[in-house]
Amino acid sequence: MNPSKLSISINNGLIDSVNKSDVTEIIVDGIKNKFEDAFAIPGLVDAHAHIIGLGENLNTIRLEKAKSKSELFELAKQIDIIEGWITGRGWNEECWDDKHIDRIDLDSINSEIPICLIRVDGHAAWVNSKALELSGINFETPDPNGGSIQKDRNGYPTGLLIDNAIELVRNNIPKKNNELIKKYILDACYECLRSGITEVHDMDVNLDHIEAYKELDNDNLLPIRLVQYIRGFDGEYKQIQPKPYNGNNLQIIGLKFYADGALGSRGALMIDKYNDSDTYGLELISKDELYERASQGCQNGWDIAVHAIGDKANKNVLDVYERLRKENFENILRIEHSQLVHPDDIDRFSKLDVFASVQPIHCTSDKNMAIKRLGEDYKFPYPWNTLLKAGATLIAGSDFPIESHNPFLGIDSFVNRIAVNEEKTWQKDETLSLENALNSYCYTPHLATRNSFSGSLEIGKRADITIINNDLRDPSKIKRTRVLATISSGKLTKHL
Repeated sequence: MNPSKLSISINNGLIDSVNKSDVTEIIVDGIKNKFEDAFAIPGLVDAHAHIIGLGENLNTIRLEKAKSKSELFELAKQIDIIEGWITGRGWNEECWDDKHIDRIDLDSINSEIPICLIRVDGHAAWVNSKALELSGINFETPDPNGGSIQKDRNGYPTGLLIDNAIELVRNNIPKKNNELIKKYILDACYECLRSGITEVHDMDVNLDHIEAYKELDNDNLLPIRLVQYIRGFDGEYKQIQPKPYNGNNLQIIGLKFYADGALGSRGALMIDKYNDSDTYGLELISKDELYERASQGCQNGWDIAVHAIGDKANKNVLDVYERLRKENFENILRIEHSQLVHPDDIDRFSKLDVFASVQPIHCTSDKNMAIKRLGEDYKFPYPWNTLLKAGATLIAGSDFPIESHNPFLGIDSFVNRIAVNEEKTWQKDETLSLENALNSYCYTPHLATRNSFSGSLEIGKRADITIINNDLRDPSKIKRTRVLATISSGKLTKHL
């Protein structure tokens, strides 16, 4: 699967003919569209992302721009007050010299209005004193299961909340109205289309937002396909969306669970202690509870996706999946991130037919932070090629808006594995060939949705095609790839 110059004819949304050509040409219902010095690949898929999160990012102040704490405060001051709250997302203390986090700092921005700023990875929140007060969080408040309320030496909350502790505040933030949610969805979908993405696996979808998605889909307004995994942790889906759903450009096929937190906030569950902290991370759900919830979901036709970053979390999820397979459940089973996998567990992905849903850009963004957390001697982070050689099926995504939605940054990470602002490949043995990288973005994600109509440029297949300005053979040019056009279900959109 390499970029090629092709003449492709499309009728009624399906590929009607494919021929090699000197110039890439797309013929849609008889209308010719020529693209000079251009190449065609099957439509790109982001196999792990958050649509509404991207839409919100496109319409709000982006805190990931802050390269210091003072820059963060200046950006936070520009955020509009909505329904009596200041909310934002994207801060990353790893970019700052002063990494101390305290509610008092946010009080200096506004002490009368509650403030809640979510960390870039979504697994920590920084709140001010007013937000703590409104949420009833004080020195007597115990840590919730799977969460941590960070406290100072006097036992008072610092304003830093980890994983499930975030919900203590989030539950008090007014919900956004349906029309704004629809705007976020459409803005994100069209941004994906401009990036050459024809399908997104939309993860951890809030049950409150399902109706907005369905309304847009019923009106045929979704320009790309959305395949959704909804929140399964508390079982609330049983009242709102008890069964899978198949619409026009919307499928709701799975339940999403969390086994642990994130590496950056030290919530990833590890076999050994962190190199830079006296903790093993957080177990957000026990193996027994995960098994009960996942098996119930499987019985009702749901596929299962579980977030697991730490090596202990991956081991735990594989243990649960082994129980499910022994009971003859044939549902699609995925591990989201599959980031730190102990060598003893590598073969289990293939043996148990578990998809390894990886986000290559996390590796190149987080390399130096990961070394701090894990230590120089940790030998098996982001084991893409090791998994692939062991027979695992990799599916690739970005986890946007945590990372960029540009798929070519992910492909570059697969092929080059060079960290941001560095020049040397990190752990070259784990890089992928261009063909395997593209396979993980264009073909294998469709295996995870049992879709046999997409993923290749063949007669009779759905016409999902991405037209780009280079053949990707020069590794140094992958990052700079430009999308010239995107064809989604036969509908062509030029990006000139």
